[in-house]
Amino acid sequence: MTQNEPISGLLLDETNPRFAEGVSGQDDAITALLLDAPAKMINLAKDITAQGSLNPTEIPVAINEDGDLVIIEGNRRLASLKLLANPELAGPAAAELELDLVKRFKDIAKSGTAPTSMDVYLAADRDAAKHWIRLRHTGENDGVGVLEWASWQANNFSRKRGSQADRATIFCDAVEAAFPQDIALLADVERVRRNKLTTLGRLVADPDVRTDFGFGFEGDDIVFYYSTIDLQDGFRRIFADLAGKLTVTEIKTKEQRAAFIRDRHDSLPDRSKKLATPQIAGAQVGTSAPDQEEPSASAEATAGEPSSAAASSAPKSQKAEPVIFHGLKLPHVNARINKLLKGAQKINIDDSPQVAAVLIRILLELVVSEGIEKNVVVGAETAALKKKVREALLALDPKCYDPVNRNKALEMAWTRTQDNDGMAVQSLHAFVHNLYGDPTAAEVRNLSATFRPVLQGVDGLLGSVK
Repeated sequence: MTQNEPISGLLLDETNPRFAEGVSGQDDAITALLLDAPAKMINLAKDITAQGSLNPTEIPVAINEDGDLVIIEGNRRLASLKLLANPELAGPAAAELELDLVKRFKDIAKSGTAPTSMDVYLAADRDAAKHWIRLRHTGENDGVGVLEWASWQANNFSRKRGSQADRATIFCDAVEAAFPQDIALLADVERVRRNKLTTLGRLVADPDVRTDFGFGFEGDDIVFYYSTIDLQDGFRRIFADLAGKLTVTEIKTKEQRAAFIRDRHDSLPDRSKKLATPQIAGAQVGTSAPDQEEPSASAEATAGEPSSAAASSAPKSQKAEPVIFHGLKLPHVNARINKLLKGAQKINIDDSPQVAAVLIRILLELVVSEGIEKNVVVGAETAALKKKVREALLALDPKCYDPVNRNKALEMAWTRTQDNDGMAVQSLHAFVHNLYGDPTAAEVRNLSATFRPVLQGVDGLLGSVK
């Protein structure tokens, strides 16, 4: 039976599976949901006020317990509505996360209209609702549950095919897939994706740009006319320039784009090495990188300053790394951390992405905490992980907060932990504490690439005091 109930008369479920630990009361339940994923709670509140309603295709489930209506499915939605009605409820979580969540929810509440009541499905009891809740939260269940769209299906739904943004997105995806270990390139791709997607779209829409840089479009695929090694310098140049000061006004005309190509002739692939048969991005052959020299002892001593080409201990192949921090060595951290790293490097990401994700979280905190203990990183070992990572990044590069002047090798770590509510840190927390935190292998590899230069950099700082 479905009925409409005022928000003020509905209670959150204090035994919600989202809670890693027990909660004591309704306010504590809201705090726990915010601590679990603050950015997602904010986004949900924004969507509710923008639409003026909850998602009508997903009705919350309630039960009557001792005369109270308790929401056993839809707690995030109910918590968002309560926070919009009373932003001060975000105070305890704001203090712990060091985010001004109260102001955020006040601003969101003013930006639109939030419902004061909601439709709920009244189940007879918890057991009666258990089947439906399980299907909602435990995946496809052989087609009985929610069948998630693949990424290309989601793109089919929302994209404007053939647009500059669409082509730029396809190109970004292809470059990320082709160069999963190039930390500097991945950081630039992320910045361009966030800030200059249409500018990139204008550039790659030019057939001369595609020809000279060695790639093309075939429907929804990118094809490479050279091996990834031959393409890498050109792609690095495109994304570094766009992530830097290059603007759309500098590549607006055909003549300007021709000048763009000429000025980067030294980064273009050698046409004598063109492949006989073009390869679809992601199915490349001949992708092994040239051998790199082993770092000297003096280079190890300054490992606190990772190079923009990613660490020298990074894998020499552009294939997706099989294990987290593949090939990384940390000679200056304590023996326990080294033992844990070596154990983690035996776990195949594709086989056990959940285990690999948890180990990234553990290794990151242990290495940074040792940096704090040995006074090469400022801070307290008891501080929140986000703050500890911030201090570690600033120890490695005091200008890491500056998008223009920061060390490119550290950019992904900074933007993913300090900007936009620190989504990488929230993901790491969720993989440890959230019962439904279920990382994909791609997410794990992205996190591994993000934090590799942090681990290596802190190890270098530790080496300078031993």
